[in-house]
Amino acid sequence: MIRMILPLLLVMMGCTKYQVVQKVRVNLYHLHHPSKGVEIILTHDELKIGGWYRLKQIETIDIENKIKNK
Repeated sequence: MIRMILPLLLVMMGCTKYQVVQKVRVNLYHLHHPSKGVEIILTHDELKIGGWYRLKQIETIDIENKIKNK
């Protein structure tokens, strides 16, 4: 039983969650993690102020590829 729980705990603890601090503009959010720092992301997802999210969980808009493709 412990062999099953230990890997699960390690995976859960390794997933870094960021807290949404503010909505800067439409689709632009300011996120913060106590040890990792600040992230500014552009997304079509509606994030809740004060909510905690994993960056992999959020579908971000990659503007660098859109600019290069034009």
